[in-house]
Amino acid sequence: MGGAPLHVRFPRLFDMGENKWATVKEMASRGWVVGGDAWEWQRRLLAWEEELGTKCSSLLCNILLQGHVHDRWRWVLDPINGYSVKGTYQYLTRPDTSVERGLYDVVWLKQVPLKVSIFVWWLIHNRLPTKDNLIRRRVLHHKDIFCIGGCGC
Repeated sequence: MGGAPLHVRFPRLFDMGENKWATVKEMASRGWVVGGDAWEWQRRLLAWEEELGTKCSSLLCNILLQGHVHDRWRWVLDPINGYSVKGTYQYLTRPDTSVERGLYDVVWLKQVPLKVSIFVWWLIHNRLPTKDNLIRRRVLHHKDIFCIGGCGC
């Protein structure tokens, strides 16, 4: 919606919602007008949170769902073929690729497991213990870059 997902535009509402993982179709069928059954909260909303709910609801009321169109995930880097490890690797290793600021914000989301967040943080900062990093840090000798088994040949 407007270039950003609803959970990014309305993070407080997303945090307070009871049905975070409901689909758009489910929400629409419950009724997403203000006071509709789609809105279930963990507690009663404060006045400013109700204003956010009204704003979000007014955005959603202008949406017309099409029953014949299948809703699916789309990989932004390759919308035609979808996700692939090779495509992701090529994107991350391109010299002109810069890590977007938004990526830093989503690394530490509470919905992401901590071990995944740490791994992604290491990946972004080039801290994974790959051979080239271990050689750069002088843990391995530069001759060892070609040896797979660590035998030094």
